[in-house]
Amino acid sequence: MRNWVEAQVRSARYRVANAARLGGIALAGVAAVTVAGLALFGQLDDVRQSVVTHSQVQLAKAGFAVETIDVSGAQGVIAHNIVEATGLQGGYPIFAVDPEEIRARVEALPMVRSASVARLWPNSVAVVVETREAFALWQVEGQLNIIDRYGVVMGQADVMAPPALPLVVAEGANDSVVEIVEALDRHPSIRDEVVGAVRVGERRWNLRLENGADIKLPEGDVNASMAILARLHSERGVLRLAAESFDMRGQGDLIVRALPDRAAEAGMAERDA
Repeated sequence: MRNWVEAQVRSARYRVANAARLGGIALAGVAAVTVAGLALFGQLDDVRQSVVTHSQVQLAKAGFAVETIDVSGAQGVIAHNIVEATGLQGGYPIFAVDPEEIRARVEALPMVRSASVARLWPNSVAVVVETREAFALWQVEGQLNIIDRYGVVMGQADVMAPPALPLVVAEGANDSVVEIVEALDRHPSIRDEVVGAVRVGERRWNLRLENGADIKLPEGDVNASMAILARLHSERGVLRLAAESFDMRGQGDLIVRALPDRAAEAGMAERDA
């Protein structure tokens, strides 16, 4: 009798274990069929995204949500614009924050030169920026723009009350703005007489003086020509002459073209300089 009972118990155990294995196989088969069906109808990604989103929401409720956005490298209105550009709001799941996507948004702002973004667990996002600094005014196609030293437009200037910045004019002037602004800064006696620098043919500069005359600079070494003109002005005050233009495009020469009425009074034939 005892042997028979033990045999029945072993048989029952086998049947339970076998049933469990068969059940597991069946469940795995159902899961496989379900996944295959979802994939077949293009819903697998939707389900996966739904699971991820649900997990992020639950983690946000547990404290992993954006509470602060720390901006370094900018203040005031610019910092406010940077926060708005992130698109983040309080309570947003921090696991859903994409630093690269936010960096691209922030760097799209005209006043931002570069940015880096990092998540600070559990509830902060840090944005570190290098902002552009206004370097000059650029007038082109009827618009007056504020540009940085790299020629990037930061925004339009108020033509009625423009900022006190050097003025460059014409197509391509923004690309060479550093050259002419730094050359003028080296020679303040000339800079103080200049109201704007005009790019000619995207290859050289004309300087417009307050009295309406033009200084025609050559291609190439602008600094050398400016140094010669600064010395002549210091020694002889040439920029105070009643002239239409000062042409320095020759090899070390300065040709002064008198105003038409002054030239006529002196009996001089007008010639192109």
